[in-house]
Amino acid sequence: MKGPAAILEPHASAMLDDYVADLAWSGDGRRLAIAGGEGQVFLASHDPQAAALSVRAVGSHMMGTLAVAWRPGADVFVTSGQDNAIAFWDGASGAEQRRLRPAMAWTEQLAWSPDGARLASAAGRQLTLWSPDGELLHKFAPHAGAIAALGWDKPGRDLAAATNGAMVIHRVEPPRYDTRQFKWPGSCLTVSFSPNGRVIATGMQDGSLHFWYLSSGKDSQMRGYPGKVHLTAWSGDSRWLASNAGDALVCWDFGGKGPEGTRPVQLTGHTDRIECLAFQPSGGLLVSAGRDWRLSLWWPGKAKQALDAHLTDSEPSCLRWSPDGRYLAVGERKGRLSVFELVKLG
Repeated sequence: MKGPAAILEPHASAMLDDYVADLAWSGDGRRLAIAGGEGQVFLASHDPQAAALSVRAVGSHMMGTLAVAWRPGADVFVTSGQDNAIAFWDGASGAEQRRLRPAMAWTEQLAWSPDGARLASAAGRQLTLWSPDGELLHKFAPHAGAIAALGWDKPGRDLAAATNGAMVIHRVEPPRYDTRQFKWPGSCLTVSFSPNGRVIATGMQDGSLHFWYLSSGKDSQMRGYPGKVHLTAWSGDSRWLASNAGDALVCWDFGGKGPEGTRPVQLTGHTDRIECLAFQPSGGLLVSAGRDWRLSLWWPGKAKQALDAHLTDSEPSCLRWSPDGRYLAVGERKGRLSVFELVKLG
């Protein structure tokens, strides 16, 4: 490839008086819900024609907000916090609609099913399903270990929980809730279903990447990482599985016969540990951000060097693509929220 195929162009930004712990886009890409690590909940309006973001605080969680998730196809988002609460918010007005306290532990994981019909929450070992109005739908038996991550498959039938010693997959077909477990010694840290539904992958505490072929249950493991693998993400076409390895990205090629027996594509350019990464919802572009305050845009399999790079004002804490893949929201530990526009060249 000659020259860059795309760049990230700074579009709009705002400074918050809180650490950006998590972000979620509305379905139309015009609003952002923000979880503040010190407790505030913000709602931002994103106008493609404006150079600034309009941000307002709409509420809070005592001691800290942990997670935020926007309901697909609706003007509703949910947050969870260190006050053991889950709060439902109107995505247009910012008004709080309902607040639950489902467990004595923090609810650290929130995940809407793709159709927006069910909200999954994880607090310690407890996994629970809720209706869009906050009514209890189903409470699973406690898992053997604390749940580190949640994820739905693309059809919204399977809900996976990463735990210590197993990847647990629940088939959500009320009134039945069948469960299958892929057991493995060690702590699973992430949940990543391939978009084509063939593979589920997880990063491991022991410095490896593990994945299972869902039709057969066959598993494989990739070792050699310098530390825990706490980031995994699939490209929209299910060809590439990206993961973090210190200050490098490691991308496994699932095209053809799969990655077994092959060498991964390694993308280097960061000078300190990568803390977040995200593939475009559709397409093959990948972004990463690290402790070096560097934001990088990559094209795995097409270019060995970053297509574009920017220095942020402080360490980035989360990256989120808009649903249409046109904009990228970047949250930072010192409170800056920035939106970049993806501009394709040539």
